[in-house]
Amino acid sequence: MARRWLAAVLAAGCVVLWANPASAGRRVDVSVSDSATLAAAMSAATAGSTIVLADGDYTIGKLAAKLGTKDAPVTIRAAHPGKARITAGQLEIKDSEYVTVRGLDWANANTLKVTASRHVRLTDNHFRLGTPAGTHWVLISGENSGHNRIDHNTFEHKTLLGNYVTVYGGQSQVSQYDRIDHNLFADEAAQTANGGEAIRLGVSQLSESSAHATVEYNLFSNCDGDAEIVSVKTSDNTVRYNTFRESAGVLSARRGDRNSFYGNVFLGGGKPGTGGIRLYGEDQRVYDNYFAGLTGSGFTAAIQLDGGTVTADADHTDPSLWAQHWQVRHAVVTHNTFVGNVSNVETGANYTYPPVDSVVADNVVVGSTGALYREAKAPTGQTYQGNIAWPTGDATVGLDLPADQIRVVDPKLAADGEIAHLTAGSPAIDAATGSFPYVTDDVDGQPRDARPDAGADELSTAPVTRHPLTTADVGTSW
Repeated sequence: MARRWLAAVLAAGCVVLWANPASAGRRVDVSVSDSATLAAAMSAATAGSTIVLADGDYTIGKLAAKLGTKDAPVTIRAAHPGKARITAGQLEIKDSEYVTVRGLDWANANTLKVTASRHVRLTDNHFRLGTPAGTHWVLISGENSGHNRIDHNTFEHKTLLGNYVTVYGGQSQVSQYDRIDHNLFADEAAQTANGGEAIRLGVSQLSESSAHATVEYNLFSNCDGDAEIVSVKTSDNTVRYNTFRESAGVLSARRGDRNSFYGNVFLGGGKPGTGGIRLYGEDQRVYDNYFAGLTGSGFTAAIQLDGGTVTADADHTDPSLWAQHWQVRHAVVTHNTFVGNVSNVETGANYTYPPVDSVVADNVVVGSTGALYREAKAPTGQTYQGNIAWPTGDATVGLDLPADQIRVVDPKLAADGEIAHLTAGSPAIDAATGSFPYVTDDVDGQPRDARPDAGADELSTAPVTRHPLTTADVGTSW
């Protein structure tokens, strides 16, 4: 088989840089310099093949039924990152495993598809596509898809409807255990219709399935394409350690249950429409997040435990209800810090059914305008404990609750870089009253001690391991 592969690529004019035909699955580098030899090399590739694109423009096609291995993936990469440019065609990686695409400049007009494939990695690529309206730039779909990774890429200047990255699946199951990390999502033009998210995890007809996806260490900058910058429409996902800068919209738990949102930083910079996290569904966890300079309210409040269009007890097996806004139940919003936002912790601003049996605990809210805590609809069984509010200027606390639920006191925050941290003598130190064992560190990555502080920050001398992300931390290496 290896001899037939070598003969095929040589006949196509490819240059084999290294090969050992007797060693199936061992590394074989093939240099290509035009679209025809690229197509031939892709067709002939086997486990261990690395197709190296010389500088220039290329048309690309399908890569199907390629079964690389963890130690011998099928790789398509630029000889010089960013110098090999895809200007036409469509890459669909289908029915494949362990495929890596690295260092290419994508300027074509078609979606990059990962279909019914596993362990596909898209890394160090630049995407600025000329796709028509409604087209997603990267799409993961198909039965049994999973364990794919999209990392260290730059997605920018999307001017029409469509998502930068969409994760779908098959008929009944979304793709599972995918990771989206260390990417730059930037400069999405505002749209007048839904469908312009930077990332969408799932779709209504798959919203009852569990994705177990991880979205982490991404930077969203000026992403204004949709009121939902990241839309989560499946269950059991983790969205953590991301930074949202001057992006008009929110991170939305739109459908699905048991999602965790923690360690994220939202910096609005006073830009209109900037928001934080909006919740629907059951058992969502929101903790260790930092919100500052956000101007949104209602749908784009810093935190919105929203109302629902159907109750939490509605029939989850009824397909006609999957696209509805499901009532919030058993949400936990804890150890978050809010500084200088127009609207901070809101409950039930939209739709009919207010949240049920949720917990708002050990948060720190400082602001000079509006109500720091607001119940647009009175929730049922919502617990407040250990929260701190410090209204200045025209602001009010918003809720008249005992001090053990919301204490009105200056938390003594001081600006330190882009995050306002606790200072010595703060009443927030050792003040947390809840027991949340999953809150093990703070927004800076410093460990929580035996008596945690209220808010997203733990006053600590331990090394800071996380910070608000900039373009130096994410995106392509080139």
